[in-house]
Amino acid sequence: MSVFLLTSAGHSPGVTTLAVALATNSIGPALLVDANPEPDQSVLAGYLQGIDPGGRGLGGLLQAHRERRPLENELAAMTVSLGEPGHDFLPGFANPGMAGLFGPAWPDLAAALASESGLVVVDCGRIGAAGPPAALVKAAAGVLVVTGSRLVDLAALRLYLPEVVEAAAPERVGLVVVGPGRPYGSGEIAARFGVPVWAKIAWRPAEAEVFAAGEPPPRRLASGAFLTDVRGLSATLAERTEGHRRLIGVPS
Repeated sequence: MSVFLLTSAGHSPGVTTLAVALATNSIGPALLVDANPEPDQSVLAGYLQGIDPGGRGLGGLLQAHRERRPLENELAAMTVSLGEPGHDFLPGFANPGMAGLFGPAWPDLAAALASESGLVVVDCGRIGAAGPPAALVKAAAGVLVVTGSRLVDLAALRLYLPEVVEAAAPERVGLVVVGPGRPYGSGEIAARFGVPVWAKIAWRPAEAEVFAAGEPPPRRLASGAFLTDVRGLSATLAERTEGHRRLIGVPS
């Protein structure tokens, strides 16, 4: 089981950008899931340069659920490639009203994602009043709350972080600070909120735009600070996956 949820409290510092970067730079197989309840299709329009998913995505899985077809058997057929073999994307809701219809299907989708052998990165968008879907939280090895380091970011974090910690349990929640030191450091933020910082992501807009909007990569992207930090986070998630497997008694 290696399902990780990414979410933010507000003033989004690049949750989707980070999710795409994690999924596309995973050493092994990876699945990126767009579970944003406020759909914007930014991955399809940005990183994937406007491709037509051809009906694939959460809408197709909702139909399969209504027809009582096991979602584990349908998942692969509902994904599109992220450009490399084994790195795939499950598109999100095709319209804003669909999110409200998906409620009964979340537990089956969570079980299907948990059965995947590789890394599963779920972009949950902003936390919102309801929080991430409870079934996804239960299935996840960890919940990453992405935040900037400005006061406006931390004010929103103060409002929404407690409900995430309560839903997921403290040991499964970590902060990802994008642009530490602008102006608050990651140590200050961790101490203030009592939640560990699992990763710091360098503020490199030109590098991040490759994953946010499909912009041409700048020179030396692979060795740049942004991807260096993303790979560090990927290693941290791998370690936490092994720890979670040992905790629940799953063989490595």
